[in-house]
Amino acid sequence: MSMATHRKPPMAVATSPLFVAFLLLGLHSTEAQIGVCYGRLGDNLPCAEDVVNLYKYYNIGAMRLYEPDLPTLEALQGTNIQLMLGVRNQDIQCIGSDQSNADDWVGTNVLPYATTIKYIAVGNEIKPNDKEASWVEPAMQNILCALNANELGTQIKVSTAIDTGLIQKSYPPSLAEFSNLTYITPIIEFLTTNDSPLLVNIEPYIAYVSDRRYIKLDYALFKNHSITFNDTYNGVNRGYKNLFDATYDAVYIALQKVVTPRNEKDTDSLLYDVKQKKNNIKPPRPPVNSESGWPSKGGLHHPTMMKNNGGRIMSGGGQQLRYQTAAAAPQSEEKHDDVATVENAKAYYTNLIKHVKEGTPLTKGQEIESYLFAMFDEDKKAGDDDSERFYGLFMPDQQPKYGHLAF
Repeated sequence: MSMATHRKPPMAVATSPLFVAFLLLGLHSTEAQIGVCYGRLGDNLPCAEDVVNLYKYYNIGAMRLYEPDLPTLEALQGTNIQLMLGVRNQDIQCIGSDQSNADDWVGTNVLPYATTIKYIAVGNEIKPNDKEASWVEPAMQNILCALNANELGTQIKVSTAIDTGLIQKSYPPSLAEFSNLTYITPIIEFLTTNDSPLLVNIEPYIAYVSDRRYIKLDYALFKNHSITFNDTYNGVNRGYKNLFDATYDAVYIALQKVVTPRNEKDTDSLLYDVKQKKNNIKPPRPPVNSESGWPSKGGLHHPTMMKNNGGRIMSGGGQQLRYQTAAAAPQSEEKHDDVATVENAKAYYTNLIKHVKEGTPLTKGQEIESYLFAMFDEDKKAGDDDSERFYGLFMPDQQPKYGHLAF
């Protein structure tokens, strides 16, 4: 489609944060808002200036950028758009092994744009067996050291983005724990010490496709309005109606268990809280949902594709998730590309935006900071999973794929 035939968003429309500061868990404040991930692996995508204007026009208050991009960083200056800036996985060892490399990275990519940057995500979905794994926490430390040297360490939070494959025993959420404590514990200790949130990519579409005979589509799309299962944690019984909530709370509980290991006898929530305060234990911040979406086309067509999909699935796959749905009988098999549709994607994004304002059963009434995946379709993405190329909220001509979304 010719770029001259579509309506361009006004260039001078200013954006404002979608949500006011909100007190989380009575301890932490954050700006709960909706952001959108900006991936750039596509043909005929708008220039950086037009992309930033698109964010402004639709009042999208935050952007996730997976790696530094000078034109985008420049275009963000003078806007109210908050940025989650990524460190590429392939740069982690270099930065983690030498402080001067971290200083150079921060000096080039952060200092000129510091007023825009809210988070630095050191790596995306690193697995414990990846070659970069042992360098994630050192790289986070070195980046923070470089920020502190420039008095930015409290303004810009350093973290890393994980996938839910690092969680085991995900059902019920109260039993959730990380599968590799050797890898994750130093990272979580860093986050807690520096009051930074863990970033977690939550993808109900991938979990659903992995075991769709037992997971109901409505449960994945926020269309299920009745409680599917109940779970008790810290003496409080909670009901779960959707896969996103079950996943988010499982991650949050696993995170809490690393920070505050509890005795099996600590069944009373109030007494447990008193014990935490007495021992001066600092609770972790609620995780940030750093990536979540639903494709409008394509699909995963073979189980091996699920295993090779970057690990973006809960550990144990359907064996655990099927119990979360409490389905009485297997669901009918559908073609995967019948699930990756415009209709389902629109339902997911619309319902996710609305739902995160309400919180999960564990964080009820407290908004979940979330980043939708993604701004545009990315046809240059490699891999067997062709659905990865069709997560865009907007077409290359900047027209919205799903109509109005209340960002």
